[in-house]
Amino acid sequence: MNTETSTKPGTGGVTLHTIRWTPDAQPTARPTAEILLVHGYAEHSGRYEQVARRFCDAGFAVTSLDHRGHGQTTGVKRGTIDSFPALVDDLVAMVDGIGTDTPLFVYGHSMGGLATVRLAERDDSRFAGVIITGASLQAAASVPRPVLAAANLVGRFAPNLPTIQLDGDAISRVPEVRADYDADPLNFRGKVTTGTARQLSVAMDAAMDEAANITAPILIMHGSDDTLADPAGSVRFSSKVGSTDRTVSIWPGCFHELHNEPEADAVLATVIDWINGHR
Repeated sequence: MNTETSTKPGTGGVTLHTIRWTPDAQPTARPTAEILLVHGYAEHSGRYEQVARRFCDAGFAVTSLDHRGHGQTTGVKRGTIDSFPALVDDLVAMVDGIGTDTPLFVYGHSMGGLATVRLAERDDSRFAGVIITGASLQAAASVPRPVLAAANLVGRFAPNLPTIQLDGDAISRVPEVRADYDADPLNFRGKVTTGTARQLSVAMDAAMDEAANITAPILIMHGSDDTLADPAGSVRFSSKVGSTDRTVSIWPGCFHELHNEPEADAVLATVIDWINGHR
């Protein structure tokens, strides 16, 4: 697998850190699919190297970025989502930079799944398919409702107040994954601010309201034991999308990061088979 990193101008003066993974056969052989990979909150694109490797082994090329407020992207304080629409604008710019001669799929996890949905709801005509895993489409049951309500109210006027810290133990049942997550200096391990919480909440509501805009084929996967993003949100969202080609898969016993669970091989094989069936 070949790896190339670069930077790209983002919305509002942000400098996006980008990464592209291509199969070893490149540049002599064209990839059979292009994947825009969209990471989740408080992490970065580099955590998906093993996912990209599986995709490259299947003949796909993968492009990703560190969101504003994440990883090696600069211009917004780490852990802060100043504007969810601007975050989606950054994804639009990434799509525009990918050639049109190969089928394009977008794969988003967690908050990246929410961003993927908002991107597709704007215009999904470029996508041969949309894939979301553990998508943040409904506030997790573990988040106290008073905290959520207060963040939504206060976040508009006092966006920098701390609320809660994400539970790193809830990302995976694999101890090594949890340890690596906590030790990674590019991850954000602080508390979610009221402003960020409000941006996410507003985006979740909009995602549900505009789900019918998505007409491209869509694969929705979620772990049944995910306490960071409620799997009920994925099920509810699936009933609202406009696409007639939709698949919903709830993985029994799995935590938040399906691609980092003991079932990861089967999860990624499912995604690869689905992509091959839609390219």
